[in-house]
Amino acid sequence: MIRIARTLSTWATRWVNSGRCGLHLSRCVLCLARAGRTGLCEPCLQDLPANHTACERCALPLTAPNPQRLCSACLLRSPAQDFCLTPWRYEFPIDQMIRRYKYDGWRAPGRALALNWADQVTGTLPEIPQALIPAPIAPERLPERGFSQTAEIADWISRETGTPLETGLLQRHPGYQPQAGLDRGKRRRNLQGAFYVTTRTGMPEHVAIVEDVITTGASGDAMAACLREAGIRRVDLWALARTP
Repeated sequence: MIRIARTLSTWATRWVNSGRCGLHLSRCVLCLARAGRTGLCEPCLQDLPANHTACERCALPLTAPNPQRLCSACLLRSPAQDFCLTPWRYEFPIDQMIRRYKYDGWRAPGRALALNWADQVTGTLPEIPQALIPAPIAPERLPERGFSQTAEIADWISRETGTPLETGLLQRHPGYQPQAGLDRGKRRRNLQGAFYVTTRTGMPEHVAIVEDVITTGASGDAMAACLREAGIRRVDLWALARTP
């Protein structure tokens, strides 16, 4: 179970980190129990911090259900996206899994979360999007990181759900200040004009933007607004996790 991951033995940690377990894990990425193709055993999967009661527009965890199924911020100002879906809260061990994937390049936890994301949401969506659009990362970040985590997550979900992937439609201008450390208002101002679409012809009517983590929702709002201005009728926002 998850608690075992807190005290993995030295040999187990080195074995997992070495990558010798590969992407197609038959062992759980958290406790090394047998897990099958999705990379998480059932006990660990059930112990993940589920985001059951959440705002339908920004996925912020709600303290209690309400008739509108919206948080106070979205009631005051509706974001550009129509629907937001994140199955987990950004808490232990989700936060550590995503950090190891995003910053250390360890693909196994990212793939495990993406595959289990697809398994959990299949059949629960109010409307199936025609295409998945990875949230574009800043161009200057790509050489530093060596890969786009959102493109990989979107690709894994696309393969599982059969939803087509649109990788080049939404892009991000270089030179914007990193979002980390900024509050909600500064994040929103920082992203003004940050995104653009590469074409306005032959676009799908309904898309889902794929993110890794939603923090304040400012990035998702800016991306969705850009796509809606380009003529897309409905924009959803999908992510692995949401900060409480």
